[in-house]
Amino acid sequence: MIERAEGAVFDIQDLAVTDGAGLRTVVFLKGCPLRCRWCANPEGQERGRELMNVRSTCERCMACASVCPSGAVSVGSDGGPVFAREACSRCADTPCVARCPTRSLRTVGREWTADALYARVRQNAIFYRNSGGGVTLSGGEPLAQPAFVREFLSRCAAVGLSVGVETCGFFDWESVEPFIRNIAFFFFDVKCLDDAVHRRVTGQGNERILGNLERLAALCADRITVSVPVIGGVNASANFFGALARLCARLGIAKARLLPYHTLGVSKYEGLGRAYLMPDSAAVEPEEIGRFAELLRASGIECRID
Repeated sequence: MIERAEGAVFDIQDLAVTDGAGLRTVVFLKGCPLRCRWCANPEGQERGRELMNVRSTCERCMACASVCPSGAVSVGSDGGPVFAREACSRCADTPCVARCPTRSLRTVGREWTADALYARVRQNAIFYRNSGGGVTLSGGEPLAQPAFVREFLSRCAAVGLSVGVETCGFFDWESVEPFIRNIAFFFFDVKCLDDAVHRRVTGQGNERILGNLERLAALCADRITVSVPVIGGVNASANFFGALARLCARLGIAKARLLPYHTLGVSKYEGLGRAYLMPDSAAVEPEEIGRFAELLRASGIECRID
C-alpha cells in the first residue's frame, strides 16, 4: 500500500524564473518555526488553514456575519467586518467565503497528498524539460514537513524531475538527513550572525540554523546558495557581509543572492488580522546593496541581487 503523506500548501506558482534554473513551479508549504518581522508571506507562518480578508475590495455588506456559525464576525468602526480570529472555527465549508459577493474573503492553505501534488506539477513537464527547470519547494518552511517532502521527492526522482528547496535553515537535521541528498539545490537563508539580534527579529536563535548549514555544506556545498534578505538595522553592514564571506569561505560555499527589503506583503498582515512590525527604516538603498554584493564577489563568491 502506498503511503499517503499529506502536507499543507498555501500557494503554487507556475513558470517562475528566479527560484532556480529554468522554468519552475514554486510550491509554498505552510508552517514556519520563525516569525521574521519582515516576512512577505505571513500566510505561510501558521500550519493550519486561515481566513484572509482583502479589505480593499470589501463592500461592507456584512453577508459574512450573517452566515458565521461561530459568531466570530462583528461590525467595525468603518462599517466593515471584524473577525475574532480566536473564535473562528475554520469551518470546512467556509460559508462566509461562499457568501462574499466580491470574493474579498478566502481561505489560505489546503492539504495535499504527495501523489496529488506530483500530478499537479507534472502538468508543466514540457516546460521543465525544455528549459532545464523543475520544482522549488518554498514556504513557510518546507523542511518542517519532512515526511511529505520525502514522499514528494520520491515521486519526482522516479522521473528525474529536479526539486530544489528554499529554507530558513531551522529544521530537525535527523528528520531530513535520509533524503536531503536527493534535493537538487538549496537557497539557504542566513539572516543574521548575531544570535541575540536574530532572536529579536525572528523569534528564534541562529545556533540550529548555522549548525544545519555546516552539516549541509559538508555534504554538498556546491548545491548551496546563501540567501540574505538585506534589512536595515539587522544585517545591512560591511561587518556582517565580511563575516558572511568568511563563513562561506570556511564552508566552501561559493554562491549568494541578496534580497532587498520590500513591503509588498504588508496588506496580507491586515488581511490576516495581524500587525506588521518592521519600521520604515528597514529599506536599504540599492547602491549600498550593490556594495555588499561587490564585497562578497571580492571574496570569490558569485553573488546576484534578486
